[in-house]
Amino acid sequence: MKLSISSEFRKVALVNYVVPPEVVEKYLPKYTKMDFYNGECIISLIGFQVQKLKVAGVKVPLLKDFDEIDLQIYVKRFDGAQWRKGVVVISRIFDQLAARDLANTVFKANYTSMPVSGKVEETEYHLKVQYSWQFRELQQNFWVKSNRLAAPYDKDSAAAFLLDRPYGYLKSEDQTYEYKLDHVDWHLYTVDEYSIDVDFSKQFDPAFNILNSQTPHSVILTEGSTIEIGANQLVQS
Repeated sequence: MKLSISSEFRKVALVNYVVPPEVVEKYLPKYTKMDFYNGECIISLIGFQVQKLKVAGVKVPLLKDFDEIDLQIYVKRFDGAQWRKGVVVISRIFDQLAARDLANTVFKANYTSMPVSGKVEETEYHLKVQYSWQFRELQQNFWVKSNRLAAPYDKDSAAAFLLDRPYGYLKSEDQTYEYKLDHVDWHLYTVDEYSIDVDFSKQFDPAFNILNSQTPHSVILTEGSTIEIGANQLVQS
């Protein structure tokens, strides 16, 4: 049976950095290429709330709403007629130990189970979203503060490059899988302040040590929406 996922992604915060392409090339699934924004290779640390998750239209027993942390890069694949824009999630972190092995086996994902928590503070004028998780002795966290008015983004902007991604790609041993991502355009809040306290080299990859002292290329906060994630399809070209 082909398994698809429906869910709501809410309070999606993206912290985006520029990295040398050679730092992330090893994460590229076969048949994909790096996709560049104005000649720059982007990597994103993402925090978001996962709500009302269903697999093949059925709510998963014992799986409650949760917060997730992703680290992803941006790729493209030529399907014989056009380039398909997609993402590759290098790492997924969530606080669902019982579901981790099932998710990694069935969906060929790369989940790690760690204590993760999200916090949302709302006032009449401001919105503050914080994501925290515990990695060994390290308390990792980042937060974003914005106004309360979400608006559409310019289709020629960096936000469009990051968010308009109809496909996801998975690398499983020597095979590549593609899945469809379907959601309405996400409106953006205007970010006023942010703070990042994350050790990328210890958490993800020693090569990402360059991110520890780097100023982000951009920081985005969006309300998110309902999202449909299609079943994995084996890619052979």
